[in-house]
Amino acid sequence: MAESFGWMGKILRVNLTTGEISSSDDTEWQKDYIGGMGFGYKLFADEVPMTTAPRAPESPIFFGVGPLTGSGVPCSGRMNITFLSCWSKGHSILDAHMGGHIGPELKYAGWDGIFVTGKASSPVYLKVSDDTVTLEPADHIWGKGTFEANKIMTEECGREFQTAAIGPAGENGVNYSTLNTSFGNSAGAGIGALMGSKNLKGIAIFGTGAVHIADVAKLQELNNYMLGELIGANNNHNVPAVPQSWAEYSAVNGKNRWSGGPGRCYEKAEGGPIDTEEQPYDDINKIAYRCFKGVFDFGEVATHYAIKSGGCQSCPIRCYTEYDMDPLADYDLPTYVSNTCMPIIYGQYFYLGNENGEKVDYLKDFKYEGDGKMIVCGACSHAVDDMGLWDNYGNLNRDWRWLCESGRIHEFISDAEYDSIPWQWQRDCDPRFVVEIIRRMAYKEGKISDICMGTLEWTKKWGLDTKEFMDQLTGVWNQAVTYNGYPKHHSSEDSAQIGLLFNSMYNRDCMTHVCTNVAQSGAPYEMQKNTMEHFFGPGCWDPQKHYTPINENKVKVSVFSFEDKNLHDSLTVCDWIWPMTQSPAKKRDYIGDLDLEAKFFSAVTGVEKTQEELNRDGLRIGHVLRCLTAISFQNELGTANLRTEHDAIPAWVFDKEPDFKPFEEGTIKMDRDDMEKAKDMYYTALGWDVETGIPTKATLHEFGLDDLADKMTQAGITLK
Repeated sequence: MAESFGWMGKILRVNLTTGEISSSDDTEWQKDYIGGMGFGYKLFADEVPMTTAPRAPESPIFFGVGPLTGSGVPCSGRMNITFLSCWSKGHSILDAHMGGHIGPELKYAGWDGIFVTGKASSPVYLKVSDDTVTLEPADHIWGKGTFEANKIMTEECGREFQTAAIGPAGENGVNYSTLNTSFGNSAGAGIGALMGSKNLKGIAIFGTGAVHIADVAKLQELNNYMLGELIGANNNHNVPAVPQSWAEYSAVNGKNRWSGGPGRCYEKAEGGPIDTEEQPYDDINKIAYRCFKGVFDFGEVATHYAIKSGGCQSCPIRCYTEYDMDPLADYDLPTYVSNTCMPIIYGQYFYLGNENGEKVDYLKDFKYEGDGKMIVCGACSHAVDDMGLWDNYGNLNRDWRWLCESGRIHEFISDAEYDSIPWQWQRDCDPRFVVEIIRRMAYKEGKISDICMGTLEWTKKWGLDTKEFMDQLTGVWNQAVTYNGYPKHHSSEDSAQIGLLFNSMYNRDCMTHVCTNVAQSGAPYEMQKNTMEHFFGPGCWDPQKHYTPINENKVKVSVFSFEDKNLHDSLTVCDWIWPMTQSPAKKRDYIGDLDLEAKFFSAVTGVEKTQEELNRDGLRIGHVLRCLTAISFQNELGTANLRTEHDAIPAWVFDKEPDFKPFEEGTIKMDRDDMEKAKDMYYTALGWDVETGIPTKATLHEFGLDDLADKMTQAGITLK
């Protein structure tokens, strides 16, 4: 391309088997598929048979970024990684998502993505320095944790390089495995196992170029507008958790992710404590103080260990707290911990319950009252990141808890293995306990490591009825939202039928926060309702635990959530922050701007598109996902009926809370008939066959996907 704004116009291709490195600039389709996820799905649809085994040398990995990443658009420092699943039902296409700085660095090196195939004869890492691309020997870092591996790659390549590495879990082919940066930014979903199967230890990237902007003045104007009127805190929560003098509202339950405030300090900040103070919504220099995630997770005790809040490139929110948990030094464990999501939250599950099936809480205080959960979670977080182990949005931790609290551990674990587990460390709340369990899992030591195969595979291996396991009436051991092997990700508890619909669309947890960013914002329900009905019409938004039957406007929200999530992962902007649905500004009546993505897209790329047109691109990408999933299910399971095989909802969602009836105030218990009606309406709105839940031939033709229709027919799928 002679000139390109937003996009770099090139995709790097690396064949690890032959060592061949090339580039392609055949990106005429970029405007329809945007980047990131869209590019990945397009490449897989064109080049990868869905009969490909995930760990086969010919099974690709695509590291993709979108036109907004590296452009300076707020909250755009993301990378999307597309590959075939080694653990979920159908072994179909899915994505991992990584923040930090490595995605933007790929753009500065001049690339929109890296398409990797083959298998190296010995361990290597990929070094990208602008157009100079080499495969470097990695025998000396194979076997090392991600922190040490990233340190060595940085020392070898230069401190200006951004790096990411797999850990022992990926090297040992553990299904639940990750790719991690040195800061702990993590891409999960089994990407570590696929890289390990290719002998690819990591990537190191440095670029001296820039992302060219079509309208720099407009970009600056939009940045000021977004930061001054629209952006909230993490998950775009738009009211502070505690009262502030400037704010008309604070969180109705006193808790949300806008957790900074007067008296809440980073007590271990360099140079002395820093008070996060008040953060008026229009003071853009204080945005970084809003999200005191540690307080959200652990309460006020987090202030004693907090250094600062960290974040990704181009993001003012700074959503992960960085800690110095000095009690860990007493156990010869690293004290520096940094994370924002599941590992830092769910580590305490390893200390709940015992081998006799009793619910026992072994947590204790270390240095301050109430810091037990925080310290063991910190040990868990660092160990998981270093070993490159993924928790499948908490399923790993829940399955461990089931093993202990069900009282069935002796049924599955040999006496010898059981006796080798340091149970006294668990009873003493010794942080080394979780580190040792994670190490065993990463190295596949003992039968407890089977849990990391994924719920589908370990339940089958252990002779359990997998469907029965996922139907269980418990929100602790089981949160399966389909029978595909992954848990709910903000589902009916946030947005009733809407959440259940988009939770069933992907081949891993949906990673969709479009509705959660409103439902858990802490804003009063009437404010939420006013905002959502402004965009989607009357009756589209229910109070939590008092939902109403499905209607057309709820379906509109579901469709928008699906389209917009795909768009975020293609623009490669942060789905935790985008879209700007609510605003913290009273002068806007707290209503955000759902056209902002299109405004930024047009300013950066020079391609004029409305938000409706961009979301249509997101829907096209969703159609491709759906078709590839259908082909995978046809190949592996002998059926392409995604309605019955992929989108089926486990019984616990409908049978929980037996003292309530669906639609009563006080419950999120769902109604079976209502959900089936919701699927009918949703599939119809998307242009999918109501009986099978896959796109019709007419829909595929409308979106320029006739080639996919042909591939589905060749796979034995009858299209309506």
